[in-house]
Amino acid sequence: MAEESEDEYDLLTVIMIRQGKEPEENGIFEYLNGIFDGDINRIQKYSHIKWSEPFQKEASKMTGFGDRIYEKGMRTGEQKGIQQGRHEGMILGALMSGKTPEEVAEMLNLPLEEIKKVQEQQMTANR
Repeated sequence: MAEESEDEYDLLTVIMIRQGKEPEENGIFEYLNGIFDGDINRIQKYSHIKWSEPFQKEASKMTGFGDRIYEKGMRTGEQKGIQQGRHEGMILGALMSGKTPEEVAEMLNLPLEEIKKVQEQQMTANR
């Protein structure tokens, strides 16, 4: 590994990539899209490197891993949204049945501020 002094490099480097004038000059974009999509054939076409079968399998796992993380995040967000909607629905249902915010807070074992916040959001939405 080569050692370089701090004054030899900058911690912030900007790399600009632009499309060329001719359509065939856009190889770097095709290559980058291949990397982001996990498309081994597109990457091989640009790099001219033949990937071994085991290496291709490992690379596809890495791409799939990123997709799984994204999907898990989406599912978690959806579940939290559903839970929040149910939570607010219980608060609104209790308020609409004629209970005071204080009674709802006690009944649902929630802070009074949360009940009032949901009530205010509902009043604002109905305007």
